[in-house]
Amino acid sequence: MTRGLVIGLGSSAQGDDAVGLLVARRLRDLTPPDTEIREHEGDPTALLALWEGYAPVVVIDAMRSGAPPGTVRRFEAHSTPLPATLEWGLSTHGIGLAEAIELARALGKLPPRLLVYGIEGRCFAPGADPTPEVAQAIPRAVESIRRDLRA
Repeated sequence: MTRGLVIGLGSSAQGDDAVGLLVARRLRDLTPPDTEIREHEGDPTALLALWEGYAPVVVIDAMRSGAPPGTVRRFEAHSTPLPATLEWGLSTHGIGLAEAIELARALGKLPPRLLVYGIEGRCFAPGADPTPEVAQAIPRAVESIRRDLRA
């Protein structure tokens, strides 16, 4: 049996960048028993090892695209690269989520089903709390991810 994996990305001390972690925490008790929930605050290239052997894999991260804060977007990254116009989270490692996914694709290490949820952030300041718009997006993202995991 294949196990699902949900990975919340972000930084708990950087305002809206914490949204991936917060969605993952909310999903912890709401997902099927064959789905594992993880939080990841480190180097995005570590995802290649984290998601090995899992399907489906859902990754949640903050994004910046110019959309209104709290906008939730869903991408089927197993079939198409993430749009180049989006910025993902706040990587201090020189490689972000989109680059990590393309590295995995090039190395043949992409999960057979990889869904990426991006939640538009507004404030990424150190020590800030998530903005109200982003906090209000969390339940919408949770419900959409739950539907994907049941499908």
